Amino acid sequence: MAHIHVTRRPNVTWLGVVGVALAVAGAGGAALFWWPGAPQQAAVSAMEPTRGVAALADHATSAMTAGAVPDVAAVVAQQVAAAQEIERQPDTKPVKGSTKERPAFVSAMEWQMLQGAAQQHATPDKELTRLVNNLRFMKQLELWQSMSTSSDLAKRQLLATQLLDDLPQRLINGELELAEAQKLQQGFLEDAVRDPQERTRRAAQEALRLVLPAGAEGTTSAVR
Repeated sequence: MAHIHVTRRPNVTWLGVVGVALAVAGAGGAALFWWPGAPQQAAVSAMEPTRGVAALADHATSAMTAGAVPDVAAVVAQQVAAAQEIERQPDTKPVKGSTKERPAFVSAMEWQMLQGAAQQHATPDKELTRLVNNLRFMKQLELWQSMSTSSDLAKRQLLATQLLDDLPQRLINGELELAEAQKLQQGFLEDAVRDPQERTRRAAQEALRLVLPAGAEGTTSAVR
C-alpha cells in the first residue's frame, strides 16, 4: 500500500495537554489532532490556518484553569478509547445532520474543544458536524496509514473504501487541496479495489468525483 502523508501548513496554533492537541481553523478550515500512541501524524491542511484559532485557544485555556486541569491518566485513557472505536469499526460513516451527542470515536476532551470551536461559527450546529466528520476522517486516515505493512487486507480494504467515498466531501469543505486529495485517492484505490483492471476503471470515475461540482457528484456515484 502506498504511504501518503498529508502535510500541514505553518502558523497553526498548537493546544496541548499531555500530548493531546487540537487546533481548529474557522469556516472552511480544518482540524488538527494528536493523540497518545498515534503511529503516524495525519494532518489536514487548512485553507486559512489562522482563522478561528485564537477563539479556540481562549476556549481551551479557560477550560484548563488551575481548578480544571484534567487528570493525565484519564485524558490518555479517553483518547485511547476513542481511537479504538475507529479500530473496531473502521468503516464508520459520516455523521448526518446535527450532532447532539458525542460520538464514541470522539473523546470527552475533543468533544469539549469541538463544541467550543463550533460556537464561534455563524452556524454552530453545522460547523460541529463538519468538525466531527473531519476528525473521524483523520482518525481513519491515521489508522489506514499505520497499517501500511499489515496483513489484515480486509480491514485495510474497509478503511480505504470508506476514505475513498468520503474524500470528495473533505475537498468540498476546503479541508484538503486538490493535489493532496488526488494523492490520497491513488493510495486508497490500491487497497479498496484489488483487481487492476477494475481499479483502472474506478480511478477514472473517482477522479471525476474530485473535480465535479458537489451537485454533480451523484452522477459518478450512480455509475459505479
